[in-house]
Amino acid sequence: MLLWINKALSTQQIRDRLLSTDSDFNKALIAYYESLHQGEFIERTKDDVKEVIDLLEKRDEYEQPTTLPISPPQCNCKLCMNNEICTKMELWWAEYDTTVNDILFRCNIHECRANWCLNNKYHKCKARFPRPCYPETKINQDGHIFFKHLEPNMNTVCPPLTYLLWCNSDVTCLQSGTGVKAVIMYVTDYITKNPLKLYNMFEIL
Repeated sequence: MLLWINKALSTQQIRDRLLSTDSDFNKALIAYYESLHQGEFIERTKDDVKEVIDLLEKRDEYEQPTTLPISPPQCNCKLCMNNEICTKMELWWAEYDTTVNDILFRCNIHECRANWCLNNKYHKCKARFPRPCYPETKINQDGHIFFKHLEPNMNTVCPPLTYLLWCNSDVTCLQSGTGVKAVIMYVTDYITKNPLKLYNMFEIL
């Protein structure tokens, strides 16, 4: 799925602003991007998440996250009506974090296998794992953003989307027209199983 944001800056305009001295724009843009996707678990490491899941699985009432997600409680207390979080909502958010981490651990951790992703003459992972990790988001001299990414064997994810889909997912920020074209070609080839010319793809869109 490709999303275009109405009235958003073009990829070139964003790059030009990133290379300027507009530090407020840079901070705001990075904060916005980091609120949309991440390359790690929610406030935990992989080992921490595994430990939590191992404890949860020992409980009789535990169910693997393979059913429909639980919506947040409809709370009309004074705190919630004033855009604050009550105890009921705090419990829901804590359960949300645990569930998302559970799904990510089960569905989004890649393991290279000789008869699968390494089955090529180069013996390199066709899924491009492990991914490069960055402790914080950086912008290079060309205006390209390298987003914070802490888990080398996890793709980039959007926690709300993970919670809604309850399965493996992968999101990315397309920073160039070339990137947009590459995704369109990948998706259309995957769906049609028949190569199409680029202008045909845009006509379909």
